[in-house]
Amino acid sequence: MRNEVALFHARSKAFRFQVEQARRTIEKSLLEMKSPYIALSGGKDSTVIYSLVREFLPDIPAIWSDDEWFLPETLEYIQRLQQNGLDVRQIRTNAWHAEWFQIKGDWDGIQDYARQHDFDGVFLGLRQEENNTRRVHLRTMGKLFLAKSDGFWHSNPIGDWSWKDVWAYILSNNIDYNKAYDKLEEMGIEPKFQRIGPLAVEGVLGYGQMVILKRGWLDLFNRFAAEHPEARAYV
Repeated sequence: MRNEVALFHARSKAFRFQVEQARRTIEKSLLEMKSPYIALSGGKDSTVIYSLVREFLPDIPAIWSDDEWFLPETLEYIQRLQQNGLDVRQIRTNAWHAEWFQIKGDWDGIQDYARQHDFDGVFLGLRQEENNTRRVHLRTMGKLFLAKSDGFWHSNPIGDWSWKDVWAYILSNNIDYNKAYDKLEEMGIEPKFQRIGPLAVEGVLGYGQMVILKRGWLDLFNRFAAEHPEARAYV
């Protein structure tokens, strides 16, 4: 169902308008940013962002924040990008991950890495449709703003896209994506709720992340729960 709906939507004027608006946001952002990077989660939204921005900056670096726990398909996707010669950097960081567990090791956040490498801006795949927190954030701050929290320009070119826009762009442009989404589709998860992200984040628990993980990736769930027994309270 996901693919049929998305490919039908790809032929619409509304979709073409969204793509053009995203490109305009990127152009505006690049007037402010001298050395930007892509925050690449391995999810569908950052996949779209990476493709769109590379129309303007083909060699822009992408940073994948590895917090130790991720789906096998996510690593496979990142490795495919690297094998294709793209500048995709895998860094170990706690960022805002593992916030409900005891954090092991002395990890820096992704912003620390960005400062060390003289980046001054970041392109993100945040969308209002995902949850109310992001809706309020994007409506308040807009698609481009200078963040007081880290001093970087933050650009969110697809902030007002729907899931149909995202999949229409990926499928109509034949873009490689994280194949975990196909597994979620097979499991009957509605496209709007098909999410790929870090496991050890408290914010995803409300979306049944642990339930989905147990259904689709039982071995990974068991290894995760063995180290973090708290996870079993959410299945």
